[in-house]
Amino acid sequence: MKSPERPKPERNLERDRQSFLEAISTTSIAEIPISFDESAVQRLASNLENSKVLILGEMHGVKENVDVIYTLFKKFGFRQLALEWEPELKEVVEKYLKSGELDFNPMQDSPDGRITAGHFALLKKLSSEGMLEGLVCFDGASAREGWNARDAAMAKNILTNLSGGPTLVVAGNLHAKTETIIFSDESGERHPMGENVKNEIPDVATGGIEYISGHYHNYGIQNFSELSERENSQEARFFQDESGIYIFEVLEAHPATVPNPHVRI
Repeated sequence: MKSPERPKPERNLERDRQSFLEAISTTSIAEIPISFDESAVQRLASNLENSKVLILGEMHGVKENVDVIYTLFKKFGFRQLALEWEPELKEVVEKYLKSGELDFNPMQDSPDGRITAGHFALLKKLSSEGMLEGLVCFDGASAREGWNARDAAMAKNILTNLSGGPTLVVAGNLHAKTETIIFSDESGERHPMGENVKNEIPDVATGGIEYISGHYHNYGIQNFSELSERENSQEARFFQDESGIYIFEVLEAHPATVPNPHVRI
């Protein structure tokens, strides 16, 4: 006879809120020591003069992602940041930057690493240093509407909100792709946000973060199981690969602090 399952403990929202706020206050944002390939730097700088956009693919839930963003802002002079967040969070950020008060409710159930404590520390630092002229929260469609509809809506939100200055668009790796995706275990084509943006900005620059080792927080703590051949490297690199994608390496990834750390897959 099976033993009865133990009831799950009730979530303490106030404790989660306090933990998230504490993580924001103790997170230090800094440039990542990295070896820049100067030819890649020159090509991206030249590209940004025309396209004004770099789409950067990430694995959600890595603590170092925000340091990558900060490093790229410092190196290439980005003035606007676009995040895979729901549009209502823009008002939350604006209030936080103005008053220091953070409304935890709109993000309290987020477990996948798109929203982290580090992001709020980053936004505060960029704003205080006069480097942030605009924020775009572009995830404006429900996943229930379908993959293609959601990504088309994300692209539209980005394109509608582009400013005169260069914009860094950060999204999950699959959404950042600029070509059609066909999943081996599913029928039909997937048209990612990056592809939709590229249709409107043909020379848009694309990049990705490569994690050499470590862990991340996406519905619980996950491991980067497929390690790079450069596992034992002591120096991270920024370079352009053979397909033209700009790669930013993170030698060791650590799990970020998310609003809801209790959901597991």
